[in-house]
Amino acid sequence: MNGGAPRGPGRRAVLACVAGAAALTGAAAPAAATTTPSADADDALPLHVAVVEVTPTTYAADDPARSLVSVRARVRNDGEEALEGLSARLVAQRSPVVARSSLDRWESADDDASLGRTAVTSGAVDVAGGTLEPGEEAEVLLTLEASALGDAEGAHPAAVEVVTGDGERAGLARTFLVSTPAGVRTTLLTLLLPLVAGRVREADGLAEEVAGRLGRLVDASGDPRTSWAVDPAVLATTLTTALAVPEPGAGTAVEGEAPPAPALEVPVQDAALPPGTDDPARTVAVLTAWRERLAAAAAGRSVVALPHGDPDLTALTAVAAGAELLATADAAGVDVAASLDAATVLTGVAWPVDEDAGPEVLTLAARAGATAVVLDDEALPARDELTYAPTGRADVEVGGTSLTGLIADRALSQLLQRAAVPASPEAEDLAEDEVAAALVQRVLAEVATITLQRPSDPRSLLVVAARSFDPRPAVVQRLVAAVEASGWASWQPLPDLLVTPVPDVERAAAPEPDAVSLRAALPPAHVVAVRDALTTLGELREALTGAAPATAAAQRSALMLLAASWRGHLPELRVARAGLQEDAAALLRAVRVVPGSVLNLAATRTELPVTIVNELFAPVRVELVLRPRSPRVQLAEVPVQTVPPRGQVRVGVPVRAVANGSVVVEAQLRTPSGLPLGEPVGLDVNVRADLEGWLTGLVGGGAGALLVVGLVRAVRRGRRRVDAVPHADVGGAGDTAGDTAEHGAGEHGPPGAAGDGERRERPSAPTGQG
Repeated sequence: MNGGAPRGPGRRAVLACVAGAAALTGAAAPAAATTTPSADADDALPLHVAVVEVTPTTYAADDPARSLVSVRARVRNDGEEALEGLSARLVAQRSPVVARSSLDRWESADDDASLGRTAVTSGAVDVAGGTLEPGEEAEVLLTLEASALGDAEGAHPAAVEVVTGDGERAGLARTFLVSTPAGVRTTLLTLLLPLVAGRVREADGLAEEVAGRLGRLVDASGDPRTSWAVDPAVLATTLTTALAVPEPGAGTAVEGEAPPAPALEVPVQDAALPPGTDDPARTVAVLTAWRERLAAAAAGRSVVALPHGDPDLTALTAVAAGAELLATADAAGVDVAASLDAATVLTGVAWPVDEDAGPEVLTLAARAGATAVVLDDEALPARDELTYAPTGRADVEVGGTSLTGLIADRALSQLLQRAAVPASPEAEDLAEDEVAAALVQRVLAEVATITLQRPSDPRSLLVVAARSFDPRPAVVQRLVAAVEASGWASWQPLPDLLVTPVPDVERAAAPEPDAVSLRAALPPAHVVAVRDALTTLGELREALTGAAPATAAAQRSALMLLAASWRGHLPELRVARAGLQEDAAALLRAVRVVPGSVLNLAATRTELPVTIVNELFAPVRVELVLRPRSPRVQLAEVPVQTVPPRGQVRVGVPVRAVANGSVVVEAQLRTPSGLPLGEPVGLDVNVRADLEGWLTGLVGGGAGALLVVGLVRAVRRGRRRVDAVPHADVGGAGDTAGDTAEHGAGEHGPPGAAGDGERRERPSAPTGQG
């Protein structure tokens, strides 16, 4: 019933039981409480008749305010011809039902079946003045004195019958008239509603869910005694999306990682919307408003924290690491569920699909650390046939471990499904008031019959909604209020059921799952692939220091691919798994070695520069592994490096050249646990080990030559300065000869020598001539 596969052949047979069922405590699948043809469509009655309201919902002949039973019904002509002389009457049996199976037999009886020999009847009332055209509808109000039903307590089968002028039945709606109790011990009921995300993984899809199904579940939980089974994936995704709104025009993150919000480390990628979504701010606003409403409704409530993603327990039994996966999912959701600030947060509760668990599922739950398990009274039936409904508690023994068994009443749980939003167009003609009136009277008939089975023995029953339950909030609220006011039953939170003593009822061992249930579970190969992805992400997370929001988000997404809600949706599951694997690969590619140009190594011992880039928004510790493809170089080991977020480091690796030639050094990053990061990169290196000596000799020889040249020039310059000292002119030559001699010396002597002498001797020339 909880979004899983149909039960085994035996269960389908039970569900198919109708009027001939003989079990006193069993009940077949509930039938609709409006005109429901059981024969061919050609034999269907032409009128649609539905009970809209029964007032009071439980009558009391000795209470003037409750002594007159009023039934309001809606009549619609679904035929092709006008019907004349129509009248309606209320028919009720004086004897209440004794067995729960009789309730279903009454509802599912044929349209032409007798309404009972001991029935009492109200006065006839004309329908729409006696004539109803095709497509027209009208309402009638029928009344019956409660005293006419006698003094017997319980649920009286009743019906609104519409007949034509010639007395032929044209329409019929079956219901129940329920008395108030006197001197009985109230039955206690626990209602458990599931708040699970199912297959929704994107923010906009989740926004649609919280604006629809999930939001309606919260609205239906007006009574704080209604307990929730919460998938922490709903809260984690909602919380991170609401706190990490991408700024308008902001760029996208690299390789699947996203920057943190200013105050909290949360991934923007959780708020990323698929192509075509134009208003992410609206999505965040919807999720934020829903979370606020959820937090307000959780106050004073009991909440069961399911394992993250609500995994398919049957599928996990097919792999060796199933218990480890379940424990991981359980641990991932504890803190998130605790953030609801509910009155009580229950952890360690296993909830198999359809509340059906064989020995392998129970063993898996116990190995994963579960302390309680939700089953139903068909998964863990009483060994002996009982004439009453026992308290929904049991001790489930699993390999020396005892699990607290919470046993749901399957018939009541199935009845709750009637309050769901119509899932098919065929059901759209059932108005909400029609659904509510039929459901309330049927459930009151059930609890009255259950209580009267042992009026002095108070019992506690569990009602569990399907995982896919999408309620009509007003119908659920009306049902909860009517049950509480009936006097037959009262609501209690789940913790009260947990501490209820186990009844003295011997239950049979949980049966092995049938082939249909096993085939409906998620494929083992898919579970293995998710396990491998989680292992990879876990190793990456260990290498990160500080907050790592995107890696944690990827781990949560992986766990959600184990959800029981993926049953029957294998094509979509393959696409989602491929997306997960690509996300994980993108995170690994975000830390890599940058390939560079060809490196020339001219020294025997030097360093090889390697640049490591980290595009994640968290520091990462990495090991750099270098493997030369030839023995021309020897590389030292590199210590573990810490690369800052959105940054890089340059590592100088000591290298020793052994021989000349070209070498390709393969560089690979890995985490300290050995997980490869990025792709291997080949670094091209040219080794010239003798180049260092040649360059040293060349530089040394050049320096020596320069030194020699400098010394020679210095010596020559000093000698010529001495030779060029001018002598006194003793020959008495005239100006012309002296000038000629002086100019000659200036021409052939050292540069500047004669000129200097000339300038120094010119002042004495006139004296010699004189």
